[in-house]
Amino acid sequence: MRVGLFITEPKGPDALGKLRDRIARGADDGFSSAWISNIFGLDALTALAVAGGAVPGIELGTAVVPSYPRHPAALAQQALTVNAALDGRLALGIGLSHRIVIEDMYGYGFDRPARHMREYLSVLLPLVRGERADFDGETLRAHVQLSTPGAGDMPVLIAALAPRMLKLAGEKADGTVLWMTGPKTVAGHVAPAVTEATGGPLL
Repeated sequence: MRVGLFITEPKGPDALGKLRDRIARGADDGFSSAWISNIFGLDALTALAVAGGAVPGIELGTAVVPSYPRHPAALAQQALTVNAALDGRLALGIGLSHRIVIEDMYGYGFDRPARHMREYLSVLLPLVRGERADFDGETLRAHVQLSTPGAGDMPVLIAALAPRMLKLAGEKADGTVLWMTGPKTVAGHVAPAVTEATGGPLL
C-alpha cells in the first residue's frame, strides 16, 4: 500500500517556498506522494512544477483541478508541461467543483455534470496519451493534437462519489480522488463501483 500526503495550500508571500518545504518534509517522512487542491489561491499545477521540481522522487498530484474553467486541450497542454518539468511524476486529478462555484462565480452552466465530465475526458485523455483528439459532443468540441513533451505516463483521476461518476472513473480514467471519505465508504461503495467498471483494482 502506498500512502500519500494532502497538503493544505500555503498562504502568504512565500507560499511556494512553504509548499516546497512541506513536500520535502513529506518525502523525508516516507510518503509516496503529495497532493494539493486548486481553489482560489495558488494555481495547483504551476505550484507543483515550481515547488515540486526542487524535491526529487516523490509523486505529485492535484486533488483536484476544476474542469469547467479550462478547455480540456488547454488543461492537457498545461499538465503535460508540468509532467515534463517533474520528470514524469505528476498525477492529474480533475473534478467538477460545485454548482455555486461554476454557475455563480464563473458563469458556466452546471447542467448534467456527469455528461460534461464524460465529454471532457473524451478530449483530455487522448491528448495526454500523445494522441489526436477528434470529438464533437453536446458541450465540447476539439480537433487538435499537441506536441507537448511528457505524454503517455501521467495518470488521470477524477473526483467521484456518485454512481455515474464512479463508473466513469473506472471506465475512462485511472481511478478516483476522494475527499472526506471514510474507510467504510471506500470499501463498501467506492472500490466495488470502480472495480466493477474497470475490471481491476483502484489506482
